[in-house]
Amino acid sequence: MTSFDIADYSYSRKRAAAAVAQSRHFTIKLRGQAIGIPVDCVKTIFHLDNLTRVPLAPREVAGLTNLRGRIVTALYLDRCLWLDAAAEGEHTLAVGVEHGGEEYALLVDGAEDVVASNEADRIACPGHIDPRLSEMMAGCYRYNDEFLSILDVDAMLRRVAKLSEAALRNARPAKSNKGANS
Repeated sequence: MTSFDIADYSYSRKRAAAAVAQSRHFTIKLRGQAIGIPVDCVKTIFHLDNLTRVPLAPREVAGLTNLRGRIVTALYLDRCLWLDAAAEGEHTLAVGVEHGGEEYALLVDGAEDVVASNEADRIACPGHIDPRLSEMMAGCYRYNDEFLSILDVDAMLRRVAKLSEAALRNARPAKSNKGANS
């Protein structure tokens, strides 16, 4: 092996280690905040045309929409994250994500770039962030003299599922004993 080969091998190992220490996030804007969504979750970005409301759904569920012939659940991401909610109909942009074989449309204010986040830039989520919001974040990174919160898609969808189940339980009529003594 020549010294060039050894140097090249060493350089390749360093690049591989750097790649492992990096993660890529699709950045969105939501109520003035930059939020990252793991790139492997994002399937598409689209403009919302029609939205069918779902009766008795929690306030986080905007409704159902058609995405390339598939019915997907549209979620108000701002409401899912306890941020100031937009007015009804204000959201027209959605980020299509897939989770557990299901597709969802996350309604956002704007879509930005894909950024690579180095683990060296990872920081603790700032203390002024609502603790409930911190529970929905997989981490925070330095980003353009600010910070980039990374959405934990699993945690957010688990929360919405629990809210939906609770709404369904509360909507069921109580069983009555009428006719039991007849």
